[in-house]
Amino acid sequence: MENIALQMLLAVDPGAIASQIFSALSVVLGLGLVIFFHELGHFAVAKWCNVHVERFSIGIGPILWSRQKGETEYALSALPFGGYVKMLGQDDMDANQMTSDEIAENPRAYSAKTVPQRMAIISAGVIMNVVTGFMFFMTCYYFGVEEPSPLVGSVVPGYPAWNAGLRSGDRITAINGEEIRSFGDIFNSVVLSSGDVRLEGVHEDGTTFDEIVTPERSSGGRSVGISPSLTSTLSPSIGADQEKMIAMTGLPAAKSSQAFKPGDRLISLQGESVGSFSQLQRLTAKYADQELIYTFERSTAGPDGKDPQLETVEIAVPPGEVKSIGLWMAMGPIKAIRKGSIAEAQGLLVGDRIVNVDGMNIGTDYDPLRLPVYFAERAGNEVKVTVDRQTTATPQLVELTIVPDDTPGWLESAVNQTAPLPIPAIGAAFQVRPRIAHIVPGSEADKAGVFREGQKITKIALEHPDLQNIVADAMGGNETPETLDLEVLEKRTPGTLEDINWAYAFASIQQVPNRNVRLYVQDVQDGDKTFSHLLTQKEVSEGWYTWIRGINGWESSVERQKAENLSDAFWMGVRRTKNTGINIYMTLRSLVRRDLPADSLSCPLGIVNIGVQVAKRGPIDLLLFLGFLSINLAIINFLPIPVLDGGHMVFLLWEGISRRKPNAKVINLAHGLGLLFIICLFVFVMYLDIFVNKLSTGG
Repeated sequence: MENIALQMLLAVDPGAIASQIFSALSVVLGLGLVIFFHELGHFAVAKWCNVHVERFSIGIGPILWSRQKGETEYALSALPFGGYVKMLGQDDMDANQMTSDEIAENPRAYSAKTVPQRMAIISAGVIMNVVTGFMFFMTCYYFGVEEPSPLVGSVVPGYPAWNAGLRSGDRITAINGEEIRSFGDIFNSVVLSSGDVRLEGVHEDGTTFDEIVTPERSSGGRSVGISPSLTSTLSPSIGADQEKMIAMTGLPAAKSSQAFKPGDRLISLQGESVGSFSQLQRLTAKYADQELIYTFERSTAGPDGKDPQLETVEIAVPPGEVKSIGLWMAMGPIKAIRKGSIAEAQGLLVGDRIVNVDGMNIGTDYDPLRLPVYFAERAGNEVKVTVDRQTTATPQLVELTIVPDDTPGWLESAVNQTAPLPIPAIGAAFQVRPRIAHIVPGSEADKAGVFREGQKITKIALEHPDLQNIVADAMGGNETPETLDLEVLEKRTPGTLEDINWAYAFASIQQVPNRNVRLYVQDVQDGDKTFSHLLTQKEVSEGWYTWIRGINGWESSVERQKAENLSDAFWMGVRRTKNTGINIYMTLRSLVRRDLPADSLSCPLGIVNIGVQVAKRGPIDLLLFLGFLSINLAIINFLPIPVLDGGHMVFLLWEGISRRKPNAKVINLAHGLGLLFIICLFVFVMYLDIFVNKLSTGG
């Protein structure tokens, strides 16, 4: 009936290529099953409408096997990435059949049927795929599915969730009165909302919350500014060279001869029990100035080599001091204040700019980036704060006395370019403007002689110290260049160029402290003259210790969702079907709006490779993957593209409204353009999969 390979082109590639034959066969058979049910829908409704079906084919291209049964030829074609039902009076390659008076006289011709009957035939494949996807999902939930926990991982400072008081470790149980079972439910509920949303849940300390917030509009849709949580268990992706990897980044390495290993479960840090990733984060920040003792529970083979045994392993990681480039940036205004916070109670307002703390001028006497640590270190003590208040009719200096709590500084570090930097100990978040306020005497930046106060940093690039040799190795196919560009002034939504926060760039420097830093500078006092300068030696900020210990690869937090009975499995399947459709829609929208890069697309071969990787994890994951493809096929195939079902529906709507059939020349032209579009897209995505994605994964 139509070439349905297009839907295979628009699935997002989340994994790498695998090669196990059994898994590959399972995926190919599964894809064939998805296509079979799609075409079976067309076939069944066509027969029900008494249409003469000439051929039912699974696959496209040359016919490998066929058998005539009754009036219909059943065939298997060479390429298993499509299929078609060929009916009398309907042929994508010969639109003249649809307007032929001779064929129209045959009462069993497709073109002789009423518009509602033809609409039913066309839409049957899509409906069948929705039903098939739902059945796959329902089956999976009957046996049990692992889904991302509805736990809050990180909260973006200044976003609605942060302002409302949500923190890492909180559990969201309902949104707008509807039960939340997974983090996917949170995402979909917020994205599809049209106004304020009501968040209900439980804080990590056991207290409940019930907040009404207004989501921000961003490039990815509406958002309240939260991300999924991790766990305190190292995932299997951590390899034996973990300690080497830590050393390569320049972050503090483990002193113990015991290396971190996949599956290690952290049970305590610095002698304090750890039961969640949020507790791990808090303790890491709390004891930033100390050598951390990680106590892991590790599973090892027993004496017989079979029965696993648990052992306790301690690993010590020394502290590391924060690295400075010798430039302090200008203090910006308070951008957000947390609901119910100390800052709110003590009279700090959004728009205030902190100019002095305990007698120190911020920006010239003290680095603004250290304020989160300064307040935490003075927990329980009075801190004298002077703010420049611009929100009143007459700007004025206001003196406040604030008593912070002991929440560690930089616990909630800036996670995007426009997010303000929080002071967790008081619940306020501020901007650090990318303008030079102070040059540290004796630093490399000072000795360079090219920097001066008031200059604006427009971009930084974090370059590997041996970049030229690495590029040379890459030319020989040995290694990929290690560079990271941060367009510090690139526009982001929500937020404007004036909202850019230097804290984002500073945090990125701390993650790779051994990289050279190339600064791109605009001198607004010299006719906006621009230049770049490379800094190769970063100074240690004495007494200020990094909140990063260089351990990555913690497992994602998941929970098993298992239906109690068939009725429960039914509704869980309905939920997953709806959420999958929403996610595919959001992906398509992001592609159209160019928020998602084109190399996220995969061709049929790439999809098989993804499926093989998924199949290795077991039959439930494979069924979930096939369910996704079924819903994906239903949505993509109903897009208004000629040759696909959606294109046919457009012509049928035209015929139903105008009471006359479309011109054969118009249909032929549309089908030709549609087929050309599909072929070009197919070639383009094949190129991405074979050359771009392969190179990017080092394949």
